[in-house]
Amino acid sequence: MWQLQSGAAVDTLGGYKIKLPDDTYGNQLVYPDEDITDGVRVEYTSLDEPFVAEALETTTVVASGTGIEFIDGGGFADRITDTAGGLGDLAVDDKIRIIGSASNDGDYTITVDGGAGSISVATGSLTDEDPGESIIIYQIPKEVASPDETSHVNLNRMLSLAVVCYVMAQLAVDPKEQGYYMNLFWRKVGDSESNKRQVATIMVSSPYAIK
Repeated sequence: MWQLQSGAAVDTLGGYKIKLPDDTYGNQLVYPDEDITDGVRVEYTSLDEPFVAEALETTTVVASGTGIEFIDGGGFADRITDTAGGLGDLAVDDKIRIIGSASNDGDYTITVDGGAGSISVATGSLTDEDPGESIIIYQIPKEVASPDETSHVNLNRMLSLAVVCYVMAQLAVDPKEQGYYMNLFWRKVGDSESNKRQVATIMVSSPYAIK
């Protein structure tokens, strides 16, 4: 989830090695630049899903418009159709959330992929509804009922780092070390901008300046 980075940028000034002021020296946890197969939480997913296991790049599918229809299949699978063909990127077992429907808002799991114009969900899930409403269907991460090493906490980046600090505090034996990590934990919780790169301002002065 996070990457351990060690060291800092060093430059030479007047024959002396100096550390650039906008870099931190030592070990630090940073969010990796590369893509992550099981990425962190997509913002605004359900807070009652503590663990998810869904690739971040596959949870960006959105279908919207007034041409979406809901069909109660009776004894067969219920279907969702879209005249605009916006359902093509969804697949079997994907979890979706419907917003804007008169009677079918909620979360569903796709059971049959019918292509760009149609998907199916479990029998008895939907109520008949003709096109006309402005409806949005988007994919959400799959909740993990029994989390393991392939799962991750359903939190944003900053709060994920806060969780790391909290775990480190719980593992610490020395009270001072525990207090140090708990202090970091509360700083991360209280500052949503804490994982952004800090920019330092340097005031240039002559060698003979008196302060």
